Amino acid sequence: MKKIVACLLLLIAASPLFAAQRTDAVRSAREVLVRTIGSMPQNVVLRHVPGLASEACDGFEHQARKGVLYVSGSSPVAICRGFYDYLTANGYGTVTWSGSRIELPARFPDSPRRRVVSPFRHRLYYNVCTNGYTTPYWGWQEWEKEIDWMALHGFDMSIAPIAGEAVFARVWRELGLSDREINDYFTGPGHMPWMRMGNMSQLDGAPSQAWHEAQIALQHKIVDRMRELGMKPVFQGFAGFVPKAMKEHYPEINLTTTRWNGFNSYMLSPLDSLFTEIAKRYIETWEAEFGKGTYYLIDSFNELDIPFGEQGSRERFDLLQSYSKVIYNALRSANPDAVWVMQGWIFGHQRVIWDPQSIEALLSGVPDDRMLIIDLAVDFNRFVWQSKKTWEYVPGLFGKQWIYSTTPNFGGRNALTGVLESYANGHLEALRDPARGALVGYGTSPEGVEQNEVVYELIADAGWRDREIDLQEYLAQYSTARYGSCPEPMRAFWREMTQSAYGSFTNNARFNWQQRPVAGRVPTMGINGHYYRAIENFLACDIHSELYRTDAIALAAFYLAAKADDLLDKINWAYVAGNTSEVPAFERQFLNLLAEADCLLESHPVFRLQRWVDLAGRAGQSPEERDRFTGELRRLVTVWGGPHLSDYSARVWSGLIRDYYLPRWEHYFIAKRTGGAFDFRNHDEWYHSARGISHVTPYRDPLASARRLVENAGEISSVNDYRPAGAVAFISPFEHLYERTRLTFSVRNADYRRAAAVRFRCTRGTETATIGSILFRGHRENLSSYEVNRTIAAGEVVEVPIRDKRVHDALPQEVTLQIEVRGHRALDNYMSVELVYE
Repeated sequence: MKKIVACLLLLIAASPLFAAQRTDAVRSAREVLVRTIGSMPQNVVLRHVPGLASEACDGFEHQARKGVLYVSGSSPVAICRGFYDYLTANGYGTVTWSGSRIELPARFPDSPRRRVVSPFRHRLYYNVCTNGYTTPYWGWQEWEKEIDWMALHGFDMSIAPIAGEAVFARVWRELGLSDREINDYFTGPGHMPWMRMGNMSQLDGAPSQAWHEAQIALQHKIVDRMRELGMKPVFQGFAGFVPKAMKEHYPEINLTTTRWNGFNSYMLSPLDSLFTEIAKRYIETWEAEFGKGTYYLIDSFNELDIPFGEQGSRERFDLLQSYSKVIYNALRSANPDAVWVMQGWIFGHQRVIWDPQSIEALLSGVPDDRMLIIDLAVDFNRFVWQSKKTWEYVPGLFGKQWIYSTTPNFGGRNALTGVLESYANGHLEALRDPARGALVGYGTSPEGVEQNEVVYELIADAGWRDREIDLQEYLAQYSTARYGSCPEPMRAFWREMTQSAYGSFTNNARFNWQQRPVAGRVPTMGINGHYYRAIENFLACDIHSELYRTDAIALAAFYLAAKADDLLDKINWAYVAGNTSEVPAFERQFLNLLAEADCLLESHPVFRLQRWVDLAGRAGQSPEERDRFTGELRRLVTVWGGPHLSDYSARVWSGLIRDYYLPRWEHYFIAKRTGGAFDFRNHDEWYHSARGISHVTPYRDPLASARRLVENAGEISSVNDYRPAGAVAFISPFEHLYERTRLTFSVRNADYRRAAAVRFRCTRGTETATIGSILFRGHRENLSSYEVNRTIAAGEVVEVPIRDKRVHDALPQEVTLQIEVRGHRALDNYMSVELVYE
């Protein structure tokens, strides 16, 4: 029998169809390498060997013999990954967003055969939000390069929602809606991810029909290339969100208004027959345009309340199950082989309402092999929510297929953050857990990319490993591949950095100067003495490499950015202490540091506002649309779209610093000195409506300038003698905007746990203020609240004991402290807010 099977396999392998498939796989992989390297080395041989796969998991092999490199893979992506694995492991180069270094030897030295099989069937890339925070204005030039990056890094599954709006518009026109009614629903490209998830509509106006047609043409190229490489694109499905005008055409439907951060959208009930009709028509229309798909992303409750029944009620469970059955059956009616993909963000983010019983009810309406859940943010569970992993909270995800994923980035912010050790080896916990359920994939779901490149290199490598990575050795290898060498100061850089920014994780990777002064957010980026020493060590390296220069520019800018935060802290607390003689000097230093960081980044290939402006300009199909897209992108990276999300997508970018942040701080400092007011909303709206970017002359020698600027900034001490022990916030006349002012600050989880009281110390002022109420809030829940109603004047202290404090394992990294202060608008008091510890 074994001989018969072997003969059959040989016959299949010899068949023209099988040979063509192998040839196509090699051709596709070869084209990736040609685009990456510039030409195909004659002494590199690529082979397609399906037998390298194991249990549907891709595998690759590479070996060098007699000067020739042989790379084999079970798929085009596996071949590309095999080549890239050899490239990086031997220090010959790396391929990243900020640039690439590839220096292949004329003759490959002999190396033993290395075989690797991924422990995962799928390796997923992207988050729905990436299409807003990084790619909304990309054209084929950018997408072609990105798909090559995916292949080299071994990702074979990608969220691909482009052109969904154009297809939805076709369906809605068939249902009688006019172009005006459809356009009243659409947002601009930068905000479409949140429109797709039912969070918002209308903002910044609909793109033109010409733009939609261009998106269809672009998606054809993207899908064709992904399919050539054997990738599995995840398309957009119908989650129930429709234009408001749908109710006018179909008065009998049940249309619910969804609300999110001050925005509205409109959700059609799955129990309406029109829901099934739209879902089916959409898939049929999509596949008529782009061919048959398999994976469809449908997220109906992203950060929204459950609109069905009371929590814990049989009504809720039954309706959730009915809802999922309707969605799946509509999907199946159009494509019997379709798989419903769901981002599992809500199962971690909203556990207050998504209890295990509700989750089980939702999932039970779909066959196990027809649903794929992306456990979106395991790193968030570990370090921000500090809660149970989803596969523990929802035991084995009740048998559904799922993907272990991380979310290393929020809002496209490019400050440094991420626990590298966790990205290297965290997935092993899931692989080794016998209660993991149907774990079939691994991935990363950043809200934005093109930053923290070492994080993504590490994540990509980990997707092919089932054994622990020695982090420090890996980082030395990474440095050699990226820069050509790894001298001792570089090793010291990594040792120090893994004890600071790359040893901590936060969803708030923003400097305080990137937020409104009244925001009061606690720093969570792990910036400490190790951080500063790390960057100083990096700049001490004697390396001659374009990528080293690029990274030196960025790291120096981040060094200056952190020192600016130190100065800002001194400025604000000096006012509270009443010792303002040094404030003018601190202000000048602060503004100079930010101006210098901006000028450095003008020489960076990615961290520049002008680059995004250029992309938006190319994406627009008319002068008016180009102008509108430019306005939208400026909105996205500053005010975002509303007061609840201002400063969310903070970028340390040249152009943005000098034209947005610097003027804002200059106005703030004037207001602080004069006792005047500063209208942040008007300033932010002015920036959104502006279009040009002011000119700056880059440093002639950015690397030498980076070293000089860091050396000078190193003299700025991080010690703040004005801040009282235990202080978590300050209140000054600037914050007293109303007779009843509610101020919000954040405190560290660990500090809240230890705190026994909140102390208010009024340092100076001529008025009497009233502390009205105090509220501590965790993740969507109140932890403790107090009506204080105590007056306080200069020189007085009010201490409020914290009683009945709720403390549990699922508290987030930051706990919100909300304080109400009462007094007339001209209140001139300065106060420190301190936690008193047991």
